[in-house]
Amino acid sequence: MAKILIIDDEKSLRETICELLSYSGYDVRDAQDGMEGLEKVRQFIPDLILCDIMMPILDGYGFMEKHNISDYSNIPVIFLTARIEIKDQKKDVALGIKAYLKKPFIFKELKSTIESELANRSKSNR
Repeated sequence: MAKILIIDDEKSLRETICELLSYSGYDVRDAQDGMEGLEKVRQFIPDLILCDIMMPILDGYGFMEKHNISDYSNIPVIFLTARIEIKDQKKDVALGIKAYLKKPFIFKELKSTIESELANRSKSNR
């Protein structure tokens, strides 16, 4: 069972994603901001991280900067965001973001992106 960490400050969205992914067979944990997310990564050691960009305390970019220098930097991150501009895409690629989904998204799209990233990670770990 793949483990997924969801980092998002929107409580209702975070809880909905957790519930849907749990129902789909994933082991899911959540965090409300990037600082809590960094701690949960150390505790939970997920296979994949879903992370919002715009959050209080530590946003998605700050999370990525700290994640990239951590012992868990090999864990792929998918950004969930309302911001998708060319300049943002370039910054995301530079930070090592594997994929991103524009909010609002449909669950089928999220699940497909997750499955694709987990398959890619599995191939690279062989």
